[in-house]
Amino acid sequence: MRWRVPVLLLAFGVGLAFALALPSLRVGFKVDGFFHSDDPELQRAMAHYGDGGFEPPDRLLCFAWSEAEPLSAESVARVQRFTALAQQQEWVARVLSLSTAQLPGLTKAEPAAIAASRTWRQLLVSRHGDAVAGLIVLRPGWDHDALLQLFDGLRTTAAAEGRELQLCGLPFHTAESRQLVRADMARFLPIGTAMSSVLLFWLVPHWLLALLALVVVPLTLVSTLGVMAMCGIELTMLTSTLPTLLLCMSIADGVHMVGRFLEERAVVADSRLAAARTFAAMFVPCLMTSLTTIVGFASLATASLVDLRWLGLFAALGMGFAFVFTMLILPAAMSFVTSAAGRRLADPANGLVRIALWCMRWPSRRWLQVAAVVTLVAGAFALQVRSDHRMTADLWPDGAVMRQLRFYEERFVGIVPAEVVVETERGFGVPERAQLAALCAAIEQAAGVSRTLSVADLFADGLSPLLVGPLAASGLLPAGLLSRDGRTARVLVFRGDLGTVAWNDFTAQVATLAAAAPELQVRLAGMQRVGTAQVQRMTDELAWSFASSFVLIFLLVWLQCRSVPLAGVAMVSCLLPMLCVLALMAGLGITLRPLTVIAFCIALGLMIDDAIHLVARWQEERRADRTAAETVRVTLATAGRPVVVTTLLLLVGFLTILGSEFRGTWTFGFLVVVSLVLALVAALVLVPALLVHVRPRA
Repeated sequence: MRWRVPVLLLAFGVGLAFALALPSLRVGFKVDGFFHSDDPELQRAMAHYGDGGFEPPDRLLCFAWSEAEPLSAESVARVQRFTALAQQQEWVARVLSLSTAQLPGLTKAEPAAIAASRTWRQLLVSRHGDAVAGLIVLRPGWDHDALLQLFDGLRTTAAAEGRELQLCGLPFHTAESRQLVRADMARFLPIGTAMSSVLLFWLVPHWLLALLALVVVPLTLVSTLGVMAMCGIELTMLTSTLPTLLLCMSIADGVHMVGRFLEERAVVADSRLAAARTFAAMFVPCLMTSLTTIVGFASLATASLVDLRWLGLFAALGMGFAFVFTMLILPAAMSFVTSAAGRRLADPANGLVRIALWCMRWPSRRWLQVAAVVTLVAGAFALQVRSDHRMTADLWPDGAVMRQLRFYEERFVGIVPAEVVVETERGFGVPERAQLAALCAAIEQAAGVSRTLSVADLFADGLSPLLVGPLAASGLLPAGLLSRDGRTARVLVFRGDLGTVAWNDFTAQVATLAAAAPELQVRLAGMQRVGTAQVQRMTDELAWSFASSFVLIFLLVWLQCRSVPLAGVAMVSCLLPMLCVLALMAGLGITLRPLTVIAFCIALGLMIDDAIHLVARWQEERRADRTAAETVRVTLATAGRPVVVTTLLLLVGFLTILGSEFRGTWTFGFLVVVSLVLALVAALVLVPALLVHVRPRA
């Protein structure tokens, strides 16, 4: 209070200094982090891209359209014109279609022979004879904007031929997902800010105090993103959620400070003294709520995935900035506020508090019995939640991307190619070729496999083994099926997006089949191998992070209240909502995967805040000569309203993203919203019922 003006200038100066670095913040929305690992085994799984000259499948773009007679002269001419125009696109290296594909040993082959060959089966003409397709090999170095322009150019080219182009493949899926995430960020961040501001000015009966609480938000955002820019860290698919998270969470402490200031000023007329008393009363509870949230985010810093580590570290840093700015700005600025509070037309926060007080008329033991029954039922359903992840799980089933994917997979092959690397000691002689053909035939019988593509198909189409070496050395084999030295072959296995559980089954099948080929060294490799391993490891690490966060948060709450029963009350108020959310996930078929587990980590840090503020106020009120029930009622009547207001503000922030066209964003927001609603119910009903039975120490 003595240095309030310099303190305010310092806080705003710090925010301005970090804001100067914002222009250098890079926004890439990359997903490359999923394919980089420190694990030597995973590094070996990617080594064949550089050492053997194999092309990564993230450069294969599939296209298709309906055609009543795919092999007619008119259809072939249409494909030829499209191929010629597509090859003129800047980022297209080559196009494989009925007009450009070749059969081994032949300089020219008829389209019917190409479509019926072992090499090109189901890749250029649909299995039902109602569509044509092709593969576009992209040039290295393409970026997000270049791909979007390429897609528009290809669609325009197909439209000129009177056909609706259907695109799919890893480049298409990645680019469209990035576009959806970027659109969500551009749309929902301003909407969330506006709606939260309106709600804040409605619920806080003093416009200047509401404005002061709101000032913390932009300072937190520019400081956190400014540090990211200074460190050279760009926004990716994972870290792009940072602005929304900080927008929702950085205002919570300010709302509690403002509510307590109005309460203190009703007791003492001096605003400076009321601000000092507010700071003294709220510093420790706000510190603890900030620390619990920081712990939840910081637990992600141990993850092996780089982008996830950055998300955890910078989200924790942002919450630290929010606490510091709240403690520096609000007490100093509130000490200048002398005007009276206004009147609200309606107050939903007070209405919810009155409902909670009415619920206290029922015996607390009855509420505890209800909670016990809910715990048992929710726990039984929660055990049915499966851990599984599919690449397309974050897309809406009726969305444009999924419609195109289904069009292609129903007629041609699965668009998630697995890679099997087959190594030999002396090259592919007669026994090696026979075992490779048997291996590919057996893999094609596995569940979810459409077909395989390997040099075994070229041999079946008549390619002489004598030509394999020269063709491999010159890079003329399709998709780089053989290394330059002729000792390593790659088998592309076209599978659907079946999830991590199915992948583990497929891995076991390949290991079994490899044992039947003694001349070959067979192993799964490639981007799907690494990406799936990264996702599985990420899910496991997040589960451990969540468990460790739970323990650390319990210790922090215990340090604040110095009471194991009170710490238990706070943690129980989080456990029951989480069990209910898990039960809901089981009912809706939502699986445990990185995005859903991240939502749990974030929700835990948010849910515990309500219980911490209620427990802290209960400890303060118990010093008066009241009964246990009266103490709880006073706690609800005073601290209950700020708890409701902060939860409502968080809900508004996360509710806005439920309009997302990206299913992953919607799922994330939905789980956090449900968690917050249930946590509020637990804070207003379960926590008071438990506090009635807590006996304070002498």
